[in-house]
Amino acid sequence: MAMLPLAAPHQWLNRLILLLCLLTLAPAAPACFGQSAYDGQIQAIESMIDQGKFKLARTQSRALTESGRQQRLSNVEAYGNYLYGRALLEDPASSSRDRVAGIESLRLASAGFSDAGMTSTVDSIIAQLRDIVEQEGSTVQGLPLLREFRPSAPAPSPDNSDDVDETALTAIVALQNREIEALNDSQLRQLLRIQQQDLALDSFKYELLNDSLRIVRQEFLLKQQESLTSEERQRRNFFIVLALGILVALALLYLRYRSAQRFQQRIQVAQERSDELLLNILPRKIATELKETGRATARRYDSASVLFSDFVGFSRIASQREPEELVEVLDRTFRAFDEIIERHGLEKIKTIGDAYMCVGGVPEEDPDHAAKTVRAALEIQRYLSEAGDFQARIGIHTGPVVAGVVGQKKFAFDIWGDTVNQAARLEAAGVPGEVTISKATRNLLDSRFECERIGTFEAKNMGLLDRYRVLDSRLIKNPS
Repeated sequence: MAMLPLAAPHQWLNRLILLLCLLTLAPAAPACFGQSAYDGQIQAIESMIDQGKFKLARTQSRALTESGRQQRLSNVEAYGNYLYGRALLEDPASSSRDRVAGIESLRLASAGFSDAGMTSTVDSIIAQLRDIVEQEGSTVQGLPLLREFRPSAPAPSPDNSDDVDETALTAIVALQNREIEALNDSQLRQLLRIQQQDLALDSFKYELLNDSLRIVRQEFLLKQQESLTSEERQRRNFFIVLALGILVALALLYLRYRSAQRFQQRIQVAQERSDELLLNILPRKIATELKETGRATARRYDSASVLFSDFVGFSRIASQREPEELVEVLDRTFRAFDEIIERHGLEKIKTIGDAYMCVGGVPEEDPDHAAKTVRAALEIQRYLSEAGDFQARIGIHTGPVVAGVVGQKKFAFDIWGDTVNQAARLEAAGVPGEVTISKATRNLLDSRFECERIGTFEAKNMGLLDRYRVLDSRLIKNPS
């Protein structure tokens, strides 16, 4: 790649000096260029004044002043004010008030020329204002042309601004005195009346202004009260809506609470009904275990008394009665059996046709289960004797059993073992209207029971065993 030649050191120095010069002259350049751009317009306005075209000159000088103000060219703005003052002061048709405005424009122009360093122009304006004071009524002569004094750049005198203000004020007073002296008595009286009318009008305007201020103040207070009332109304409406919302929420919560309470009551009633039905099928202990664990564990009981009951001649009785009547009698009889064994603390196992089986000492162990079972059997026989619907044989045997719940659907509490078989054999070998018991049961009874040996019976896997009938019990009417 070719390398570009580097500039010599003295060339860089010359360029740096040239850049510094440009930066130094830059602030003054806009003013100089701006002024030269407006020289043609300034000369045209002066020409209009010389030709007596004062109205057009005033319009153009106003435009020149506005252009200088927008471009921030103080000397151009000062030229505009100066030419506007000339147009007002040299116009013979100008009123005293217009001449005062012309003097004020000259004063503003002198301030602008002073800031631009054009002291000779300021001095000339002061001299012209002093001439106006000295003449005191003579026509203001033509002011010097601006082209006769261009800016010379010396520093402005610190006293020029005060001199200009003082001379301008004196000239204004002189013009007003001249205008007053030119008036006759009639004109003075008319002027006085006009001033009195102006004063009255000003007083009326002042009162009207006060009334307007009072009305505005009252309207403000009224709007403030309306605002407060509106805020209060909004606040009240908000609290009303909030209260209604709270009431609705409370009502909904109450309805939900009542609904939940009723639902809970229905659940409780259904639960109680379910528990009642479950207790009709299972013993309380087994039902509790089944609800808590989902299953009931089979358990062995070393000593329990099993009661078997069977109606005599049931097939013949069933053939002689209508089915509905037969079921009704059976239901009434078994309900009485249920009440009897419940009073004696026994557990119903099941009914098979006309057979009824229950057990004592299961599932709650009871050392007095044999006596309670025998007393229940005697009460059952007494009930059947009084009711006269059936005759029954009852057999009771005491021994070990296994109790529990089997199956998954339509489960039922049941007992198994040789003791159950021996009780069934004792019932079959018994006599209608009597309670037949085994020797094992007889051995657990005390002297309150009167028993009689009536023979033997065939016990499975055990051979012949003694059997007894219970004659009476002194506690039959008061079971413990």
